[in-house]
Amino acid sequence: MHLYHGRILVINLTTQEVKVEELNPAFLKGYLGGVGLAARLLYHYLPARTDAFSPDNPLVFASSALGGTMIPTSSKHAVATKSPLTGLVGDSLASSFWSLSLKRTGFDALVITGAATSPTYLFIDNEIVHFKKAEHLWGKGSPETERYIKCEIGDTRVTVATIGPGGENLVRYACITNDINRQAGRTGTGAVMGSKKLKAIALRGTRPIHVQNLEEVTRISTDLIQKTQGQATEKYRELGTPINVLALNLLSALPTRNFQQSSFEKAENLSGENLAERHLTKVMACANCSVACDHIYTAADGDYAGTQWALDYESLYALGPLCGVDYAPAVIKAAELCDHYGIDTISAGGCIAWAMECFEKGLLTTKDTDGIELTFGNHAALIAIIEQIGKRSGIGELLADGVRLASSRLGQGSKHWAMHSKGLEIPGYDPRAMKALALGFAVGLRGACHNR
Repeated sequence: MHLYHGRILVINLTTQEVKVEELNPAFLKGYLGGVGLAARLLYHYLPARTDAFSPDNPLVFASSALGGTMIPTSSKHAVATKSPLTGLVGDSLASSFWSLSLKRTGFDALVITGAATSPTYLFIDNEIVHFKKAEHLWGKGSPETERYIKCEIGDTRVTVATIGPGGENLVRYACITNDINRQAGRTGTGAVMGSKKLKAIALRGTRPIHVQNLEEVTRISTDLIQKTQGQATEKYRELGTPINVLALNLLSALPTRNFQQSSFEKAENLSGENLAERHLTKVMACANCSVACDHIYTAADGDYAGTQWALDYESLYALGPLCGVDYAPAVIKAAELCDHYGIDTISAGGCIAWAMECFEKGLLTTKDTDGIELTFGNHAALIAIIEQIGKRSGIGELLADGVRLASSRLGQGSKHWAMHSKGLEIPGYDPRAMKALALGFAVGLRGACHNR
């Protein structure tokens, strides 16, 4: 079957057994998307009533049919597991060069079962699987780990997906990072990886991808590339996804101060226009993407001078207006810290905003926060609490489990302002102003998802 290899790689971390399983074309045709294939394989490999942190909970990485082709924006992969945050099927999407490498290993999916006895990382060199010690990497941030492994293997073509200290410490919304700042970011897939003592998966895939009609694929791809270079995506190329800040604010759909308001009076400070004028350093694109919406910003002066990091709308919303913070350098720093610890920016911002409202209502005090004034708009508090979440220290021990569990433990009515759907914190669109999205949150398999 063209586009698929018809094979999956199954790795047991407990026994270090590796096996290749064949998938017939009829099966693959039923699950053309990466999420669909990953979820179906999860159903097969996940025993009933398995705890999310059990070695029996598999991690499934899957490509789609179009992965590895020249069709623009097709370089993506899905990760599926039982979510430690929601207790449901946890799935997440990521993109860029690791996605390409996965398809080019000659496998359509990678299934990780069991758990290592000590920190480990995998190096998959096409069909050869190496189990590598990772004690020296345990505790390192995600970007640092990726650079270290590339240097250790000695090949810049190697791509790396890794967890940070947040995943190691089982933060229930930890993510898996690849290509420095691309994440399988939601539902806690990184925490499951941490429970398996698996620090990273390095890939070197060199196998070709075959299509049935190369001429037609080339024609379609060229047409799509021209469209993605047109006016419809111009705003994202020029100003990145933060261009959405002012538009959503105008629609009263920009969640502010833990959804107490739906517009932010200081939204201009965090607008795509302001960020481009004062902080933009460079524009980048993911692998095989002709839109190039990835904008890198630098805090030139002030408390966080020198911080340089990528910032998209979802991270900006969650670490900015949702927490009442309008100081752009602090939001850039907060995003960098979340990526260092390998934690989902949406859930991190949602948990901190909930805690800020608890502090505002007197349910949490400085005795609970180690003296931190956890008030809306306090950017220093935002930075400090992210550190505590990543380390599971102080109030971070409570917040690392997500707002549903945290509000259940704190009680005192705090569940009424714990903003989530099915345990997943809400992304940057107020459902009260966007009714179709509200329906999606209500019926969506993984809860409050901004992709569906």
